[in-house]
Amino acid sequence: MQHSGQVMPGVLRLLLVLSQVAAFHCIQPPQDLQVGVPMLGNVVLSWKHNETSEINSLKYWIKLETTEKLDEVRVSENHYTCPMLALHSGLKVQVAAMKAVPQDSVEESETSKWLSQELPPYSGEEGTAAKQLSCQINIEPSNEGVLLRCTWLPGEKAPLDTQYYLYYRHDTVTEKCQEYMTEPGRVRQTGCQILLHRLLINEPKQILVYINGSSRSLEIQAMDKVFMSSDIEVLPPVRNVAYEKVGNKGLTWKMPIPVLSEICFSYEVNIRSEDNNETVTVSSSSFWRNTLQKPTSKHYVRVRAVGQEPCWSNTKPYSPWTENICIGDSEIDGSSRDMLAITVSVCLTVSCIAVFVLCVRFWRTIFPRIPKPKNDLKEAFQNTQNEALMRCNSWDNEEVISYIVEMTGSDKYNVTTDYTQVGEYPGSGTYKTA
Repeated sequence: MQHSGQVMPGVLRLLLVLSQVAAFHCIQPPQDLQVGVPMLGNVVLSWKHNETSEINSLKYWIKLETTEKLDEVRVSENHYTCPMLALHSGLKVQVAAMKAVPQDSVEESETSKWLSQELPPYSGEEGTAAKQLSCQINIEPSNEGVLLRCTWLPGEKAPLDTQYYLYYRHDTVTEKCQEYMTEPGRVRQTGCQILLHRLLINEPKQILVYINGSSRSLEIQAMDKVFMSSDIEVLPPVRNVAYEKVGNKGLTWKMPIPVLSEICFSYEVNIRSEDNNETVTVSSSSFWRNTLQKPTSKHYVRVRAVGQEPCWSNTKPYSPWTENICIGDSEIDGSSRDMLAITVSVCLTVSCIAVFVLCVRFWRTIFPRIPKPKNDLKEAFQNTQNEALMRCNSWDNEEVISYIVEMTGSDKYNVTTDYTQVGEYPGSGTYKTA
């Protein structure tokens, strides 16, 4: 029992020594990780080598993680610079040391524990930051500069007195927007345009747009976003689009940027009719097709330019579509137009006459004419009036007497009327018998 008690401490000491030797030969993590942001979106990392590790046999594995992306890089030095990164949602940085192995080796590299550091999100009230930020670069036809145009919407919780301010950075240049656009009917700024003289086309570069704000009632949260210049470039529209039927020239136009070579562009021609809609790609600044020569067939044609190599290698920019050109309707001959005009005039005249006749008939139906009295009825009224006057009429000293005398030797009766002017012989009268 005493012997076994002496053996156990010896075994424990041996295991402790072996573990220390193994720990010495294991890869140790880096120390004292520092994260700095000297300018917008520019992240600078630095750390110290572990004193127990062999510097020449180590590399470092770096992870830069945001809510939108995860970047992983491997470096041999004890520092790294990320040129442009959006940091509005915060940043998590992790660095680990790893054993350097040849590139063609199938052996997996040993890795140390991760050393981490975090940057918090931008301060401010949640929901007050600008949202739906979008930008595009409009190339000037003269190629003397480009116009950066950005628009955004106010945050849901942003007060009405919020003012947003835009900053942009490309390379080492950081500038503030001077020309803003406001939302309709209000004073909050929701857009900006900047003429960039230092940014050249055909050279893909990163552009960081940073928007912060101010308000009297709340702290406005900032936001930022990184754009690749070649992804948001927009060519100017093609120029002097014309259609000529004579000489089979067809549709012609000029390049959107005259100072560039013709090989920098191809073109898309969209042809739309009642029964067809197609887009054709051509390399020259002209287009001709037999179907466009039919005068009775109406076609709508429009053109846009597309950037090509060697001027644009990664992303091909497009120009806006031109206005539609109508081909066919204007080529109908004059006699057809005159006939159409005469037909329309005749139809309108006949329609007006028919409407007038119908209106007259309708008026007469609603308001019929009052008929005049007939002559027989008029004479009957007159005879009745005369008879009344004859039977009974007295004025001054005039008297009318009517009587009937029986005729001898006949069944007929004869009516005799005698008028005597009594006024001429006062107190006397005359009676006659026929």
